[in-house]
Amino acid sequence: MTEYRPGRPTEWQTRDEPGSRPSRPGELFDHEDDHDDALYYDHHDGPYDGHGEGYGDDDGYGPDAWPAVTAGGAPNYRRSRNRRRLDLRHPVLVGLAGLVVLAVVVVGGGLLWAQSQINPGGKRGPAVSVVIPKGASTTRIGDLLASAGVIHNGTLFAYYVRLHGDGPLYPGTYSLPRNSPYSAAISALESGPKILTENLVIPEGFTVRQIADAVAALPHMGLSAARFMAAATSGTVRSPYEPAGVNSLEGLLFPATYPVRQGETEVDILEQMIGAFNERAAQIGLTAAAARLGYTPYQVITVASIVERESKLPTDRGPVASTIYNRLRIGMKLGADSTQTYYLRRSDPTVNPTPAQLDTPSPYNTRTNAGLPPTPIANPGLASLEAATSPPVTSYLYFVEINPDGKLGFASNASGFYQLQVQCRAANLC
Repeated sequence: MTEYRPGRPTEWQTRDEPGSRPSRPGELFDHEDDHDDALYYDHHDGPYDGHGEGYGDDDGYGPDAWPAVTAGGAPNYRRSRNRRRLDLRHPVLVGLAGLVVLAVVVVGGGLLWAQSQINPGGKRGPAVSVVIPKGASTTRIGDLLASAGVIHNGTLFAYYVRLHGDGPLYPGTYSLPRNSPYSAAISALESGPKILTENLVIPEGFTVRQIADAVAALPHMGLSAARFMAAATSGTVRSPYEPAGVNSLEGLLFPATYPVRQGETEVDILEQMIGAFNERAAQIGLTAAAARLGYTPYQVITVASIVERESKLPTDRGPVASTIYNRLRIGMKLGADSTQTYYLRRSDPTVNPTPAQLDTPSPYNTRTNAGLPPTPIANPGLASLEAATSPPVTSYLYFVEINPDGKLGFASNASGFYQLQVQCRAANLC
């Protein structure tokens, strides 16, 4: 600190103390007693003894007051027109400080938001199927992932990939969890799609509509029941056993378990099922058997579909086939409720037909129409196809369910049929 000692009006002395401030003329100093912490820039050429109260607006002096000391030590006041004050509370400085704070808050908040998108909190959700098309840009990939819920912001994802230099990201069908971190999604796309395989189980006797529903239910495959039905009933895909003018693959799809690989289409599955049917048909000699019986292969397949729906036990398949052929041979109406039920369930798959509905006129009502229905009514398995191509020789014209386990009773005449009905009613089946 520098001070002026009385009695030596022209002598300056300096004590080198820690924190001392210069007070020579023209130097910047801050008086410790100043009530408003103002800084003063002194251009006064006289000494100052450090005993003044300070020079703020509340020090009792005018804005140009300058306390000085005479040679005798008494204070004297002189005017200084060059004194300047730098006030930290100036509106401009306060505004600038506010802008700085606001910028820090905005930047910090943005970084926190971005981090919450890149590494979202919470557990990962269920896996969803995402198809990345060939040639998709990083922005497009981000949008597809965000739409599926795998990530939460596609635009930020694209910037993140570009900033980190990740890639390439391969096209294909992926099964990715929802609410994934960017790193996990990028890692999966960099590795390429995993080829998933699901088993499509088609029981014997399923209709085309039921098969379509089973296809659509395969997880992570993105297959559609509507597209399957359209391909199976429009003639887009055909079977060599399908007659001209018929565009339905009903009865021509072989019931089995099929491995379906990710990326396969509804048409691919149909062609696979048709191929399996053709192999079994060749195996049992369908074409030759049909010629021997006096029917077309398609008619024999239709008989096999009725056998499939009417027989619950394997031992009944042959007798049922024989009964059908016997009725056809003598021109007797088949009277199979399964054919009309098939027709009714095409519009309502859940319907359980009433007696009145079973008598409703339709192309599939074999109570009122002679001969076979226009198409098969289900997709028969191998056992039913074998029964239809090689039926036992019998005189049966009737069959009735007589046991809760599905066992059928057979009769060759009306009196025998009456006895079967008595047994059916006794078992509460009729």
